[in-house]
Amino acid sequence: MKNIFIPPVFVLISLVLIVCFYFFIPEFNYISFPYNLSGLIFVFAGFGIMGTTRNLFKKHKTNLTIKKSSAIIKEGLFSKTRNPMYIGMFLMLLGTGICFMNLFSMLTPIGFILAIRFYSIPIEERLMQESFGDEYLEYKKKVRRLI
Repeated sequence: MKNIFIPPVFVLISLVLIVCFYFFIPEFNYISFPYNLSGLIFVFAGFGIMGTTRNLFKKHKTNLTIKKSSAIIKEGLFSKTRNPMYIGMFLMLLGTGICFMNLFSMLTPIGFILAIRFYSIPIEERLMQESFGDEYLEYKKKVRRLI
């Protein structure tokens, strides 16, 4: 059976929760218009980070999915964090939560990052260590997991 709990699924679940919180718990819709539009800054920043990361994956001809990689990317955002794609996803979700004005919607990205941190990242790190051994361990020592 194929694993359905991949990061895009976590993003989709988070987006559905954000919308549901807005409509089903309106008493927690605290951020009024036009202040909620400040969330667009985070949305655009998140998409920018995800796009930059995707371009680095393409440049190094490696995959975006959780499976064995063909390269360790150490340049650009990967010189600051081992998981810039997840940071981009988090910022996009945070911005969306702010746009939807609901307190719970703004907390949803925290659930997302915890799911990624304790589910997806350990799998990826194990695969990277199996693929690249000591080179990956050295990279891990120099570059933080998230921020």
